[in-house]
Amino acid sequence: MLEGVGHLRVDDGTLTAPKYGRVLVEPDQLRQVFNDTDPEVLWLIVGAPEELEFLPGAKTKPDLAAKRLSEQENAQWSAAVSSGPAAEMSNIW
Repeated sequence: MLEGVGHLRVDDGTLTAPKYGRVLVEPDQLRQVFNDTDPEVLWLIVGAPEELEFLPGAKTKPDLAAKRLSEQENAQWSAAVSSGPAAEMSNIW
C-alpha cells in the first residue's frame, strides 16, 4: 500500500493494509482488493507465476545466465535512464 488504507478479501476473510503495509497472498488463494472509503488509495500489486523449476526434483533447471546488452541496447538504456520517465525504456526490450 503506497497511499491510504486499503482493504482486501482473501478467501473468506477481509484484511486491512495500512500505508506501506504489505500482504502476501498465495497463488491458490482467492483475492480481491477494494476501497470502501472516501480517500483514494494507491496499491502496488506484484504477481509472478510460480517458478516450478526451483522446486526439488524439477526436470528442468532455470537458466541463470545474465543477459549481456549489445552496444546499441546499452546506449538506449543509458539514454533512457538519463532522460527521465521509465516509459521511455519500454521499447528497449
